[in-house]
Amino acid sequence: MRLLAILLLAFPFAAHAWDANDDLLSASRAGDLTAVKAALDKGAGVEAKTPYGQTPLYLAAMNGHEEVVRFLLDKGASTDIKDTFYKASILDFVIQRKHWGIAKLLAAKTTKPDETLSDVADSGRAELVQAVLDAGKPSQKALDEAYAGALEKKQAEVAALLKKAGAQEPPPPVTVDAAVLQSYVGSFRSDQLPVEVKISIKEGVLYLQASGQQELATKTLSATRFAFVPARLEIEFDSADSFTLKQGGASFKFKKTVSK
Repeated sequence: MRLLAILLLAFPFAAHAWDANDDLLSASRAGDLTAVKAALDKGAGVEAKTPYGQTPLYLAAMNGHEEVVRFLLDKGASTDIKDTFYKASILDFVIQRKHWGIAKLLAAKTTKPDETLSDVADSGRAELVQAVLDAGKPSQKALDEAYAGALEKKQAEVAALLKKAGAQEPPPPVTVDAAVLQSYVGSFRSDQLPVEVKISIKEGVLYLQASGQQELATKTLSATRFAFVPARLEIEFDSADSFTLKQGGASFKFKKTVSK
């Protein structure tokens, strides 16, 4: 009986905390700082989550509520959250929506400087790059890749910051025999993905185009390896008739169906 009484007493508190979590998530989404503080005072958890894994900080940041973001960061909210639907980080949404002040706050709190540096360098915003460099030391590989990307996009201010931080000059461009490049041209399909990829060559550059998407100019890494750096995508040919596409830790095998 004593255990039952304890459980009955505990239930209202659990329900109360649950309601407070919902209030906190709603207030963060709306940018209502007063309501955010009230929900926390009622016992809401700063890392409460929606069914899609979005936290109060995530909701406030993606909707551009800088005051709420600053407050939640001061409360120790984690910046390393990805939602379970889009698999997108907080910073992904913030940069996409051009909430630059919030992006700088998040970059300054990063615990993953390599990943964050890649995201902010792609935006071309020097102040975001500097925030990451101030927050923690990215690896040499991350510095070099971001620097190469900045040079390619002619982002002089970003490139200068990365160079000062220790980025090394990229190696000279790799040249591949024209006949080898031409042998890759064609349409490819995979048993793992319902998508067709077309390979074409223009002025010595290998382009890939997934069905329904724009074509992407790749960077030549070797005679068999090509990358589209902004999307962290790489393809590697094991013959003229097949390649492996790698992205985000996953790999997919493609085989040629049509030669052109």
